[in-house]
Amino acid sequence: MGKVLIEKELRFDFTAAIESDQFDDDSHGMTHCMKPVDFIVEWPEDYWFVEVKDPMNSKIPEKYKDKRLEEFIEKMKNQKLFSNVLGPKAKDSFLYLHLSDKLPEKPIKYIVLIALENFDHGLLVSSMDHLRRSCCILGPNNSTWPNRYIENALIFNEKTWNEKLTQCPVMRIINEA
Repeated sequence: MGKVLIEKELRFDFTAAIESDQFDDDSHGMTHCMKPVDFIVEWPEDYWFVEVKDPMNSKIPEKYKDKRLEEFIEKMKNQKLFSNVLGPKAKDSFLYLHLSDKLPEKPIKYIVLIALENFDHGLLVSSMDHLRRSCCILGPNNSTWPNRYIENALIFNEKTWNEKLTQCPVMRIINEA
């Protein structure tokens, strides 16, 4: 059964999914040598690797917010976010599930939420291309791979996530302590 999952300040309602689990915890023992995605979500038609990046997190001290956001956007523009972080997480998660004989018989999609309010459309489109390359997605149906692999990689911000992925809304929650 799917459930609600929380990544820092973002609450994902995956209750309509067949199953949803936090994957970047210590239960699988891969964190010492591999980088896992945040969530694994199974739907009737496909299987998702979900990664969440939240450079707008309210827990970032005010004096560092602008600098952290600027650094994050620069990592997007120079593609280091994709080649050093997002691509390896998808490949490591796939490899872990493959070697554990836990890969599903369904198409796999890599879904990334980058929680930026004003995500420039041009940057979004070029980011998806960089993400696909960093994951080694070769094109339609990954035609040169003889075995199944990640079928597609997509990037959303909170607004586009909620517009396109209506079966699993995301909401920002801020706990004032």
